[in-house]
Amino acid sequence: AAGAAGFLPKTLSAKSLVNAVRFMAMGEQYAPLDFMRAQAAEENDHPLAQQLSRRELEVLEGLTHGKSNKEIARDLDIREPTVKLHVKTLYRKIGAGNRTQAAMIAKEAGLF
Repeated sequence: AAGAAGFLPKTLSAKSLVNAVRFMAMGEQYAPLDFMRAQAAEENDHPLAQQLSRRELEVLEGLTHGKSNKEIARDLDIREPTVKLHVKTLYRKIGAGNRTQAAMIAKEAGLF
């Protein structure tokens, strides 16, 4: 609506970035499929989900599967310190004291 030709996340590979810019230079619009799918998932009307950002929800899902920060970072294509930050903020938002408690809160709420 603001006249943007596309969306380029900072995690986009160099080759994809070049291709996306070329695509937009030809007058087309660009948004990665992962971004489009994430918007659909973001429309979750669960009360617990509404408290968290999309990325925090993805990290919380990783926690419910018993994954380490390193595994979650690899799955989401982000850096481990970023995962740690998301874990810390989601603990605060949902009132959890540790990974296990956060996973239990999500499971009990029927989020995953």
